[in-house]
Parts: sequence; C-alpha cells; structure tokens
Amino acid sequence: MNRKPFPLPIPPILRPYILDFHWDLERLHALELPTTEFVVAELAHHLDLPFWAYNGRPFQVTPHEVAANPNRYHAQFARTLAADLNHPIDAVRREDGRITILDGIHRLLKAELVTQPLLSARLLNSTQFDDIAVRP
Repeated sequence: MNRKPFPLPIPPILRPYILDFHWDLERLHALELPTTEFVVAELAHHLDLPFWAYNGRPFQVTPHEVAANPNRYHAQFARTLAADLNHPIDAVRREDGRITILDGIHRLLKAELVTQPLLSARLLNSTQFDDIAVRP
C-alpha cells in the first residue's frame, strides 16, 4: 500500500519512535487490538524524548521537562492531569521487539506522576500499519 509520508521532519532522536508515515488516530482507535499490561518504568524512557510542541513548534519539550516545570508548560501539564488512566495507551511492537507508544504519552506521564506501577496498552503489530495509514 502507498502511504503518505509523515508530515514533518522527524528529529534523529525520535526516528526510532515515530512512524515514518502519516497515520490516522481514529483508525487506530477503531481497531480491535489485544490489550496487555506494561510496567510503567519499562516505558518511561519515552518521557525523556521531545515528543511535545512548545510555542507552536513541534518536538521541543520532553514530558519529564513538563513535569519538572508545570507552570512554564501549563497546557501540556493540564493535559497530563486530565488524562484517563482507565483508557489503555496504544503502542506498537516493532520488528526488533521494541515497544513504541503511538498514543498515550500523557497517560504514561500521569501514571508515573501518581506512581501507578502498571499501565494497560493496546498493541498494534507492524503488519497492521496499512490499517492506520493515510493514503496520499
């Protein structure tokens, strides 16, 4: 299947985490996916990566920076506090076995902040990428 490329330049540090094609969140949420539990600490390395925008510029701030300075990053911190930990995150198991989060970084940060040890995750397999891909 022909996939539309990711719409922004991906910083080198994020290339192992962000899919290189444009995908649709609604399509992802519509999939029936197996759910499993992960230890929050095993996914916490995601929180040191600059996934989030700041001042209208993407890929500027890490979730841990937001947690360390909630007044400066008020909007992201508010989204974190509002995150529903009853809703599983969405992640993909890469061909090399790594787990990368597609949707749910705010939930992961909230789980860490409230010291919740486990987090539910819906797991997408890389063979299902065409199910979420945006076509050009």
